[in-house]
Amino acid sequence: MLKNALNHLLTNVIPAAEDYARAETELSAAFDENADPSHWEMAGQHAKRRAAEVALAIDGLADRAANDLGIAPDDARNAVAPLCVIDGTGRPGSVERVCAVANAYKHSGPLRGKHPIASESDILAAGAGFGIDGYGVGKRGGVEVLVTERDGTVRKFLGDVPWVIAGWFQFLAGQGAVLPPGEHRVCGLCVKAADPASIVNGSL
Repeated sequence: MLKNALNHLLTNVIPAAEDYARAETELSAAFDENADPSHWEMAGQHAKRRAAEVALAIDGLADRAANDLGIAPDDARNAVAPLCVIDGTGRPGSVERVCAVANAYKHSGPLRGKHPIASESDILAAGAGFGIDGYGVGKRGGVEVLVTERDGTVRKFLGDVPWVIAGWFQFLAGQGAVLPPGEHRVCGLCVKAADPASIVNGSL
């Protein structure tokens, strides 16, 4: 069961997340070398592209899980959403943002109203500033890929990626998929399936 989804997670999603994390590291290095935007702009575009690529890979899990289980892709996304938990803390809206980033990369925009962002222009590599997103999420300073929701809320994509992948690990394990032993780290965070009893709906 869920063989296609599990294979996609391990062979495409995890490597794409590693590529994205590496691009964010390179962006930080360029910024630290010279904070003038003209110096890190290319690295920022590269990080944004890698963010879109991992979003496409992650969102592709919904189609594969839907095919494997005989359900609609949105039903798969809805089932994963409450499972996006790391260290007992959830990240509401992360599945929806990843789906929106994937669609914005494919279609540019305007996106349908169900998506929390309006278009590709809402995805930028920019300075996060103080007080954006949850404490400890993403980078401590400098620049990174940010997603601005329709209501003006700014979220760090470095937060969404590991949380959503953690949700997919949990979902697949709950559906009986046999996950490889050990843990996987995405953007520095452990995303292995947790004990269901430890899942607590939280927010950032």
